[in-house]
Amino acid sequence: MQLLSNLRALAQRPWPLLLALAGLAATACDDDFEPPYALTGDGGFSTIGAAPAGLRTKYAPGEVVNLLVGFNAADKVRDFTVFQVIGRTDSAIVRTLPPTNPVFDSRAGITSQPIAYTVPNLPNQTAVRVDVTTTFENGATRRQRFTYNVAARPTLRFGTTASPTTITTFRNNLAATAQAENDIIGYNLVLNEGGIATVPTPPSTATLFKNVDSLTTYYRIGTGRRVRTSTILNPSTGAANARTVDVTVPRGAQGQAVTFVFKAFSGPDSAVVTTAALNVVAPTALSRVRTGRVTAGPSAPQDSVAFDLRLGANVAASAPATTKDLFASGVFGTTVNLSSANTTVYYRIPVATAATGYYTTASANAVGTLLYQNAASLTGITALPGAVAAGDLFAVRVRGAEPMLLRIVGVKPSTAGSTARVVFEYRAF
Repeated sequence: MQLLSNLRALAQRPWPLLLALAGLAATACDDDFEPPYALTGDGGFSTIGAAPAGLRTKYAPGEVVNLLVGFNAADKVRDFTVFQVIGRTDSAIVRTLPPTNPVFDSRAGITSQPIAYTVPNLPNQTAVRVDVTTTFENGATRRQRFTYNVAARPTLRFGTTASPTTITTFRNNLAATAQAENDIIGYNLVLNEGGIATVPTPPSTATLFKNVDSLTTYYRIGTGRRVRTSTILNPSTGAANARTVDVTVPRGAQGQAVTFVFKAFSGPDSAVVTTAALNVVAPTALSRVRTGRVTAGPSAPQDSVAFDLRLGANVAASAPATTKDLFASGVFGTTVNLSSANTTVYYRIPVATAATGYYTTASANAVGTLLYQNAASLTGITALPGAVAAGDLFAVRVRGAEPMLLRIVGVKPSTAGSTARVVFEYRAF
């Protein structure tokens, strides 16, 4: 053949060109020969995926996986065969189907055949391999493969891993019957209780769960429509996850019942829990106004150095520390420092906020929420009043419980060893 003679003459030419011409020679000698497709370098036609989010490594029994098998629309496909291997021992053809209603992806430039594959009812953690073979009219074949483990659908419940009855935390430290609009409530949740994320070696008796794609929060006022408020992405890779999710009592809910719904999504599966109805009331006013004073200095009366905010009276220096919500901790030149001997904490309200009349208008709900939102400031020395001056305003949480507002009315510093005094006023409910 003339073409083969030309190849001998080109023996000294570069190898890439020689190989290319050799390919032409093979084609010219056998026009009917068509080799099988390779799994690489075919422009993406060897792809296998699943709608809508792609293939996953874990599926639940009975779940339908919508496979997408890529091929070249110009090729003549005879059929697709789905072959399943369970635990490397049990294998079978699941289904065979001709090209039916293929879809074209203009972005990728390939055609895909949708194939519905149903996950068999197998024990948890079972390993499964799925082969999809594309057979062409000329007998050529191409195989695409994916593997997965059988996993459980997500679970979701209220409570903690230690106590299923511990459900709610009212962030303003008020009772359940005192929650108002804009209050924050923490709900304790457990995702995939007792679960694991990957198959261990050797196998475990723990439950292998599917990944949780998102945990979404909704609220419903009365019998109204459900409203989505927030979403936490990828809260669990399958392993157990105990967490507290904060919700805000919605505006427009006063005088009505509100329920909150939490829904964990895992592919087409989901798990849902709904809270008991919460009756939303008007905010609790800080209507009780009291005044007090504390003293400091070498000659200070020992019965007025500390103050009990709950009792509304001074306590002696010898009184238990648990009752000393406020005391004068030191005199430094022209300043007087205030402190606490127990778990009572103080948050110094910014001057701009105090100037809006916050002291006379803020409710117990608002103060309690403010303290929660500034929890990072309520530790160590920053949780104490420190040096004070007339007009300073503090949000107070008394002994880890009820919120109050305290305003410094006047400060008399100590001069030449005299007794220093701090006069204050506070609002409670």
